Amino acid sequence: MIPHAHGGRLVDRTAGMAERARRASEHRDLPKVRPAVDQLYDAEKIGIGAYSPLEGFMGSAELASVLKSGRLPNDLPWTIPILFPVPTGPGGGGSADLSTGDEVAIVDASDRPLALLAIEERFRIDRSAIARATYGTEDAKHPNVADLLAAGDEAWAGRVTLLRRLDPPGGRPEPTPVETRAEFHRRGWKTVAAYQCRNPPHTAHEYIQRLTLEREDVDGLFVHPVVGRLKKGDYRPEVILEAYEALVRHYYPPSRVMMSPLGITMRYGGPKAALFLAIVRKNYGCGAYIVGRDQAGVGQYYDPYACHRIFDEYDIGVLPLRYDESFFCRRCGWMASQKTCPHPASFRAETSQSRIREALAKGESLPAEILRPEVAEILGRPGVILTA
Repeated sequence: MIPHAHGGRLVDRTAGMAERARRASEHRDLPKVRPAVDQLYDAEKIGIGAYSPLEGFMGSAELASVLKSGRLPNDLPWTIPILFPVPTGPGGGGSADLSTGDEVAIVDASDRPLALLAIEERFRIDRSAIARATYGTEDAKHPNVADLLAAGDEAWAGRVTLLRRLDPPGGRPEPTPVETRAEFHRRGWKTVAAYQCRNPPHTAHEYIQRLTLEREDVDGLFVHPVVGRLKKGDYRPEVILEAYEALVRHYYPPSRVMMSPLGITMRYGGPKAALFLAIVRKNYGCGAYIVGRDQAGVGQYYDPYACHRIFDEYDIGVLPLRYDESFFCRRCGWMASQKTCPHPASFRAETSQSRIREALAKGESLPAEILRPEVAEILGRPGVILTA
């Protein structure tokens, strides 16, 4: 069955039409804050229930509990802090005289109000301690650690009221958890497996997706690419979405697969991020979650299979579908893994994203054993990689 939201209730912090109009007129008298885009994405996801049971940005007690135990104070598993660092610098609006009981309008780079934040607490944060506990490192070369260390050393906590949706990255509509759950129900799907990704698909990805679709206990596959703020060297959001649309359209039965973007800032936190991303997909209605090798990893910071083991430490009410690294074996003539293939690595066609990017940049063609031709055509275009 489609699971209940994390914590038992799907949060709705969206203002109704009348309330939205009233609040929009009132926001002119409220202090404005312009946070980093990370917090804009997080405010939206809090508002639509994607981060259930959170109703706002975390306070000091919630933060301490998450850092110490990977759980909220009520013992519910939660591994990634959702914080609102007080904006600093020109145009940030993080006034020193704002404190508990005040309400502020969260605005985007164009000064358009996105949400309201009722400040319930203002507290200092130890950015290095958060980095160590969440990402396992203080190394500023880690993209999320760099963001954290660049933020201010104070945070606001409080409930969020969402006034509008963000323009979706990549230009595709982004359904809410209420809408995906309704669509799963319409399709008759009872157990939906979520597939987390942040790159276009190659055949090793497709292989584990197909293995999942073959399971008798899975009714449908929900491909849910993260296309919010990524990092330099990643594919552009619209490229990721177009590539997956091509794969789904040409190679999957439409009755079994649904694809939708997820606009959040990617957390490269290894096992803790993998668990967090599974919780988010549970809120969208997924009762199973695909966990591949080194999910949500970056560089050499994490054991590639720690993301598998963390699901033994925390029961989040989602079935983890764990897969080892897969590859195309030229000797077997088929996709395989170390569990099924006895041949040495020299027979394997490398499917790493770095290898694919390097080949495409040089104008080299890649065999269909690695990349579907429809996907290769999209990735071979100029300007598909983020350069800043």
